[in-house]
Amino acid sequence: FGSSFCSSAPKLSCIMVPKGLGMELRLGGLVRVHELGLGMLECDNEDGSWSVRLRDGSERNVPVSQIAAAGPVEGGARLVADPAQESKPEGWTRFVCFSDTHGLHGDIPKAHIVQADVLLHAGDFTNTGELDQVQSFVQWLHDYPAAKKVVIAGNHDLTFQPDFYQRAWSRFHPEPYDCNEVRAALIGSGCCSYLEDATVEVEGYRIYGSPWQPEFCDWAFNLKLGGACRAAWQKIPAEVDIIITHGPPLDRGDLCSHGARVGCPDLLKAVEERAVPVSLAGHIHEGYGALADGVTLFVNASTCTLSYRPTHPPIVFDLPPPAQLRTATRAAAAAAGVQVAGAAARPESEASEP
Repeated sequence: FGSSFCSSAPKLSCIMVPKGLGMELRLGGLVRVHELGLGMLECDNEDGSWSVRLRDGSERNVPVSQIAAAGPVEGGARLVADPAQESKPEGWTRFVCFSDTHGLHGDIPKAHIVQADVLLHAGDFTNTGELDQVQSFVQWLHDYPAAKKVVIAGNHDLTFQPDFYQRAWSRFHPEPYDCNEVRAALIGSGCCSYLEDATVEVEGYRIYGSPWQPEFCDWAFNLKLGGACRAAWQKIPAEVDIIITHGPPLDRGDLCSHGARVGCPDLLKAVEERAVPVSLAGHIHEGYGALADGVTLFVNASTCTLSYRPTHPPIVFDLPPPAQLRTATRAAAAAAGVQVAGAAARPESEASEP
């Protein structure tokens, strides 16, 4: 299931990058419009203005002179375009991101096995929740050159949602798997922190993971837009450094090949209310890439292409020490006029590092 806000490897330049006194403007890029706030570039009018879709859904034709970059936070998350050539700053932590490997992790090109401190996987590590694929994935995680790994499930990981699988297994498999056995193969392996509406602290960073996404063709971990999705995102702690969800927020790597955007608006609101430094997802294969809105770095790390080939390179980013990251992100949110929620109850469900 896949979009096209960055679709070939690895078009991280979708982030607005200042160039001298100007900047490069790209279709689908996030910008800040003078006196109007955050918007998305919809069309170059070729007359010195762009059509910009604003937060309220309206569109305005805006002169380039009134458009400013909505790029990365200074002193915050830093994308790494060439991990082999770019060393991380002293004291920083390197993260490598995968998603939607669909049981094809063994076919990922060797050049895409990037060494990092922490590996993050945003779900769909199997095709339909098969035990042998989970066992193979566990071995791949064991062997991967990263000290820590954090994983969530996705809609294809059917056996990780037992209540769904019990009613739907016959659509996918000739005989049912034992969900407890399949889940234990990963969760009990010691190779990663598996998050399901839970938080783990890794290298000092608070990482929250959730497998849910707006309903799509009656697969696993589907929720109806509206109240059900809002209830899921209300579990996110008030203070978190990285959110991993299988489905992306609205307008953040969610554009499908048929032209529709399928991200969750309530997830976007939850990320913005918490001024989360990094939001990682997958699910929409064509949505592969990254962009920033001046506060949050949004990543769609889908490894498989729309044709299910695992050839998208992993997306890599570096984070400064946690205290510096939080200070820089909060300052950026305040400068952008973002209203950050003061306090929300931290969920009781916590995961620990293996």
